Amino acid sequence: MVKLILVRHALTVDNQESRLSGHIDSSVSEEGKEQIDKITNYLKDFDIDKIYTTTSSRTKDTVKKLSELKSIEIIEKESLKEISFGDFEGLTFKEIENRYPEEFQDMIKKGYEYKYPNGESLIDSYNRVCTELDNIISDCDNQTILICSHGGTIRNIITYLISNSYKYHWNFKIDNGSVTILEIQDGFTVITTMNNTSFI
Repeated sequence: MVKLILVRHALTVDNQESRLSGHIDSSVSEEGKEQIDKITNYLKDFDIDKIYTTTSSRTKDTVKKLSELKSIEIIEKESLKEISFGDFEGLTFKEIENRYPEEFQDMIKKGYEYKYPNGESLIDSYNRVCTELDNIISDCDNQTILICSHGGTIRNIITYLISNSYKYHWNFKIDNGSVTILEIQDGFTVITTMNNTSFI
């Protein structure tokens, strides 16, 4: 069995301002720093074999204390990053609607298939994340793996493991600092903990 502990990074400045930050870096906010201490305290007694993050500072910062406490080196994976919002990185949806009204309507119309200008579609990010996840799972049989990543990435992972499809992406609520735990046995996945923020 493989156990996956999925942690969404702590609250960032962009999160607080409802700004799209996929591939751009966004600093953890003051509230987020408090969340990190609580996440670390909650997870410190968990048995963990490996810790993966993205290359974004917000994911590395979220589990840095935990990795040091447990003497586990962080493994960074570019492929686990959030969707790339391309030209819309750093903007709010309201700003996009005001500045690019036709593009905004196109976004609503195409949904999963909409590709952000010079960025990705949700399907692109799903395929990227799932390919990396398969590699991680195949390398980590009978281990407990912590992955600290992003809301979109975690939704991609859950919907892939549960349904082998991106179509349930938006059915999962993933809050900042939340912990979701899945157990995978012979290709069958069970969610044992979902979007837990009770410790924050």
